[in-house]
Amino acid sequence: MTTLSPSRRNMPTAPRTSSVHAYTLTGRPSAGGVLAILTSARADADVAAYAGRLAASTGRKVTAAVAFRSTGFSVNALLHLARNRRLTHQGDAVLAPHTESLAAAGDYRSDIVLLPTRTNPSHRLPARALARFAARIGATTVITPVPLHPSGQYVTRVHDASGATSRTPDPSGSLTPRC
Repeated sequence: MTTLSPSRRNMPTAPRTSSVHAYTLTGRPSAGGVLAILTSARADADVAAYAGRLAASTGRKVTAAVAFRSTGFSVNALLHLARNRRLTHQGDAVLAPHTESLAAAGDYRSDIVLLPTRTNPSHRLPARALARFAARIGATTVITPVPLHPSGQYVTRVHDASGATSRTPDPSGSLTPRC
């Protein structure tokens, strides 16, 4: 039997990857709002703070959406109502610690986005589903804690917190090269 000691100093740490990924919708004007996707991950605080700062500097509205996996279609109306109530309570619990960061831009909306059943929101999010959701609520900038896949057809990557990309959103809404 092997015992693990919590006081070991030589334990490897996981490499820190970028915690904020910003995208713009492909083929849409840049005058829309900001959509912050929260996935109940550690990076949600960074996403909420970045979305609040971006919306405050550009004067846009923020919509915070909590991403959940869909359980599929329900024929029973009571089960559908119970699921909706459960997701609303879970979404409020995920959103509650980040309300101050999101309120930096003024009033914000909250919503729930249901992802396809086989999606794992901890690793990557479906670009098509989020692009359709963003278009439905009128947002043109999508900020997530994990990358979107595939990103080329529906959304264009704008910003990576690690500095790996060379473009960042400008307060005027256009993309300018970073110097």
